[in-house]
Amino acid sequence: MFGYNIKDDYNAKGDGTTDDTVAIQAALDAAHATSGGIIFFPSGTYLITATLTIYSNTTLLGAAQNATTIVQNDLPLHLLGKDVSYITIKNISFKGPGMDASWGGGISFNRENAGNTEGIVFENVTLQGIVGNALGIDCPITSSFTNVKVVGVVGDGFSFWGSGTSVVMNNCYAITCTQAGYDFNQLNYSTCNGCAVEVCGIGFYLNNNCNNVSLISCGAEDEVIRSDDYPGVDYQVVGGVGNSLISCYSRNNVATGAGIVLKGGNPTIIGYRQIGACPNSIVGDANVHVELLSPSMGSATNLQPGTVGQTGTTANRPTQNIYAGYQYYDTDLKKSVWYDGTAWLDALGTTA
Repeated sequence: MFGYNIKDDYNAKGDGTTDDTVAIQAALDAAHATSGGIIFFPSGTYLITATLTIYSNTTLLGAAQNATTIVQNDLPLHLLGKDVSYITIKNISFKGPGMDASWGGGISFNRENAGNTEGIVFENVTLQGIVGNALGIDCPITSSFTNVKVVGVVGDGFSFWGSGTSVVMNNCYAITCTQAGYDFNQLNYSTCNGCAVEVCGIGFYLNNNCNNVSLISCGAEDEVIRSDDYPGVDYQVVGGVGNSLISCYSRNNVATGAGIVLKGGNPTIIGYRQIGACPNSIVGDANVHVELLSPSMGSATNLQPGTVGQTGTTANRPTQNIYAGYQYYDTDLKKSVWYDGTAWLDALGTTA
């Protein structure tokens, strides 16, 4: 049924104590020699003592997410791919040495030559106890990640960099990462659907001019201060155009944290809900202009005058957590009005 069976064809034991590195690498090399294939891991715990090298056109298939586990103790990485594309990993858990080990990582697909990392598919995968970024991919394109979970990471949970495009994440989860749960650097026209993050320094980080990235029905809870660069923020957007947060949720940040931090760019925020302990729901600098529609926020909005736009009827104008200079487009009056601290005024200074 499968091209390469780790136990039947390569005598891997999967007992958690026998070193299965040579057997697994032999299967990876054999698949590579025939231009790719499916490597099946029956139920078991497979110990590795050296980083595995994976090649393009390879599928790693486990019996089930919690039935097949690859474990390592204090290695640089579980799995390394250089200039790879068309890799699928499904139904496997990767377990690292825990958060007190030396820096390494989980799975890394790097580019040594120009090009993209294309056609990467992860489904029902867990990475746990990783020191270093759990999953790092250089310039991912046309790739998908479904039900992927990272737990207990010293570094980023998901780290994508290098101007990737067309990445879709569904039902993914990052918890207890010392940096960002999701760190997207220069990512373009990509989507996170129903993804979650907890107890990280930054939850979702759209970093260094991402463009047209959408976070849809995502949730971030209980972020904590990890460092000055990761100060307990649910969503942080730095530059870029066309980014959007749609029906996203925040809960219970630290005393100095924030729900959303905006640094430049022109994001759209629709249906954002923020509850629980947090000093600021949305914080933005003078270089941002945000379109804010139908929010529900329990904490103050701290945006610069003229940088925010919200749309709705006269009856639905916000009445809480607004500041002098807050802008609102009134669909009944068909014009913009501004809050001066006590009343709503139009562009001529007339009460509206």
